[in-house]
Amino acid sequence: MDIKPLKNIRIEVMQSLESKVQSFMDEYLIPVEKIWQPTDFLPDSQSDSFLDEVTELRELAKELPYDFWVALVGDTITEEALPTYESWLMDVEGINQVEGKGNIWSKWVRQWTGEENRHGDVLNKYLYLSGRVNMREIEITTQHLINDGFDIGTDR
Repeated sequence: MDIKPLKNIRIEVMQSLESKVQSFMDEYLIPVEKIWQPTDFLPDSQSDSFLDEVTELRELAKELPYDFWVALVGDTITEEALPTYESWLMDVEGINQVEGKGNIWSKWVRQWTGEENRHGDVLNKYLYLSGRVNMREIEITTQHLINDGFDIGTDR
């Protein structure tokens, strides 16, 4: 019996959208220089009031419940593993990262990664400044997660 593989619907969708992706990025992606950055939400380390602001942040952090810290640590570890998600996405069929700088999908993945990276940065810095969690253990856990890789088996 000759079994033919199912047509890859995802590739069809990606190909039909490919011509529009750049215009979507131009319309919806906020330029790096204009979008928020992690330091916009944290004490300014170049300010004379930096230590006072950190002290205030730490005092406010003392009032936050245990469940908050558990959720924030989990979110931070997930966000910090972002390089793993990019490496998986870059291997998805239809994303060409090899020829030159690749196609529009590889450009989108890189732009998305750069934008998403800010989430892990702000969470990590907040956790560090709060003094409420063991950052070394979080860093070890994050490194283990990245070392383990990420393969949900849907790239092909």
